[in-house]
Amino acid sequence: MKFRLLATPALVAGAIALIALPNIGRAQEAVTVPAPPPAKHTESRPPDMPPEDYSQDARLVDALSRSKEALERREHELDQRDAQVAAAEQLARREIGQLSSLRAEVQKMVDQQTKEANAERDKLAGLFSNMKPVQAAAILGKLDIPKAAAIMRRLDTRMAGPVLAAMDPAVAAGVTVELQRAHAPFQN
Repeated sequence: MKFRLLATPALVAGAIALIALPNIGRAQEAVTVPAPPPAKHTESRPPDMPPEDYSQDARLVDALSRSKEALERREHELDQRDAQVAAAEQLARREIGQLSSLRAEVQKMVDQQTKEANAERDKLAGLFSNMKPVQAAAILGKLDIPKAAAIMRRLDTRMAGPVLAAMDPAVAAGVTVELQRAHAPFQN
């Protein structure tokens, strides 16, 4: 523990009194000693603050220091989290862009295949339109019902009626149900 000797006015006056004590007998030679200047305050505490307040100040400074360190750690963690979120957002945007381009490619392929399938069905419908209804009915009756209905859907109604009439009644009923199912979403 360090002890400091503080030069207070009372201490200085006491020291002067001790020095002047041997000369007390000489009343005539009384010398007036000027009062020493007030001591300069060199410590960080006010002169009227008792020394025990230093420990409380030290605890406050220590607590503030720890709080500051905790806040700096938290700020660093938040900065890292922000960087991670930004990286994840960038990755998500890049993946969304890739998925969008893949979706466009797939849609383009689906559109192309749909166009080709429709062209093929139109071609088949044209071929069946040039046949006699009995011949068309014989061939369509051997196809599975959804395919036969898809071709019948593309035939002109003047041609479709006689072809349907020439079909086997069970097959014609299945084709009719399939044709109705295709139009069902538009009915009440």
